[in-house]
This record gives sequence, C-alpha cells and structure tokens, in this order.
Amino acid sequence: MPQWPHIYTQIIKNPYEEGRMNLRVLTGYGSSAFVHHLLYTYDRISIDVVLGMVKQQPITIWDHNEYVNLVRNTGRLRVRYYNGTPPIHAKAVLWQGENSEPDMAFAGSSNLTWHGFRDFQELMVSADPAEVLQAFPKEHFLKDCTDEDIFEHFQMLYQREPEIGDIDTSAIGAAVSGCPSVVLRLTQKKDDQVHGRSALNWGQRDGREPNQAYIPIASEIHRGNPDFFPDLAVEFTMITDDGESFVCAVAQQGRKAIHTNHDNSILGKYFRRRLGVRLGEKVENTHLYHYGRDSITIYKMNDDTYYMDFSQRRRQL
Repeated sequence: MPQWPHIYTQIIKNPYEEGRMNLRVLTGYGSSAFVHHLLYTYDRISIDVVLGMVKQQPITIWDHNEYVNLVRNTGRLRVRYYNGTPPIHAKAVLWQGENSEPDMAFAGSSNLTWHGFRDFQELMVSADPAEVLQAFPKEHFLKDCTDEDIFEHFQMLYQREPEIGDIDTSAIGAAVSGCPSVVLRLTQKKDDQVHGRSALNWGQRDGREPNQAYIPIASEIHRGNPDFFPDLAVEFTMITDDGESFVCAVAQQGRKAIHTNHDNSILGKYFRRRLGVRLGEKVENTHLYHYGRDSITIYKMNDDTYYMDFSQRRRQL
C-alpha cells in the first residue's frame, strides 16, 4: 500500500477539485508517464513544468519524446529544461488563480513522478506562493522541449544520434539483459488460438474501433511475479524492440490486460503493422505463424519503464 497517499490528494487532487486549473511545477526529475496521468485524469488542468537536472543528469529520449507529444497533442502542457548552472534540485508546486496570480504553493522533496507523489516517503509542506514563484528560474535559462535546437543544448539517454529523437534499441537491448522478465502469450492457453474478440482482436465487435487491442496477462504471471507490473491504472512507459514507445497501464478485473489507456487502438495498430495486417482487419493465427512467434517478452527496467521484445522469428522453409 502507498505510504504517503495524502501527498497526491493534498497537492494535486484537492486543489483541482476546488476549482484550480493552472499548475506550475519546479522539479529536479520528472516522469512523462506521470505527467500523462495528470493531463488525462484532470481534463481541465494546464501544467507548466520546469525540469532542473536535465543538463546534469540527462533524461531518456522516450521521456523527452512523450513530453513533446503531450505538449503538441493536448495544448495544456509546457515542459522546459533548465539550461543554467548549478542544476536545480528543488521541488515546488504552485497553483495559480485568476490572472495567473499565485494562489497556493507547496515545497519539499517530491519529484514529479509516481514515486514522489505516491510510493516513497516524501514531505511536501505549505509554502508562501509569492516566495515559491521567486524560486522558479528566469525565462532566459529555460529551453522548451519543443525547441528546434533542443539537441544542441541537451543530450538524452538512449538517443540514437545527436539531434535525432530515435531510440537506440541496441543500447537498451544490452541494458535489459540482466533485468527481470516475463513472457506473455498473445494466444489463448486452452487451444493456442488467437482470441476472437479480445486481446489483439478486442475491437472486433459491433460498436468498437476495430483496431482496439490489449496485451493479455495470464493470472499465473501475477502469482509468480506479484510485483513485476504496477497496480491498476498506474501509467508506465513501454519501449519496444523496434524503437517505439507508449504510455500504458495495467487494466481490467484481475489485472489481466495492458492497455494504451488514453487510446486503446494504439497497441492494435502497432501489432497490425508488425504483423503485416491491414488496419481494421482481424488478426488471425496465420499472421502470428508467418511472423514467427505468438508471445512477447517484457523486461522491467524500473518501476516506470518496461521493454517489450517482439522481434521477428522467421519460419524456416
């Protein structure tokens, strides 16, 4: 159970439910999956994040890419990296009211992550909003994550080449070799057949977007590895062997599925592309057979990040 659930409730949930919508955060470290959670849980919130340690301790390229996607797709997020010295390790939260006036503030030890707001023993205390506002760095020290020249100022972890947002999958593959892993079947255990209207074919029913899909998690996976996956509805980042990344969550009764929970068709479109199945069409056993595998291997890099191997294994003729 979470040790300090009151931090999330006190600092995020309650102020928002009281009518506050404009949130500014100064933090040493952040998680794009947690920011994703905030934006899609609180649909009227606007968030302005300053990450203070990026120059000193680079963030991953997939976190950077997700920040860029969220900025562009939601219109309710701004993410900037501190480009000065010394790095900023402070953590502060500031809610702004009408006319962007400081209204409520907290300061303490919580980074903008699930660990900081739920899992770890952290301390955040009420602070003077005007003083907290003064702790934010001056504008000329900040670079928006969407700036065209961002890679001239910051190098990201697992970045394939400077100035390119691609993930270096070879480096990740080497990094996960010693990480805990599980194998998840994409077919039914009882008969090795593709699910007719669930899993990869979840959307193959009336009234659904036909590409909707989820990755099934067998109950024995949870029994044998109870702490491998996060709790229900906790967002995490899934990196793939071909350099894609998605924000996912464990869902459904019995924690039996992995969703891309904001848009359940993202995974279905991804697997159809890998398998050579046209969008909207049903995935059949023959597709998996010719691809060469009917399972995926998932490695746990850390509590926020997982790596999925679905590399092709061609059949020998």
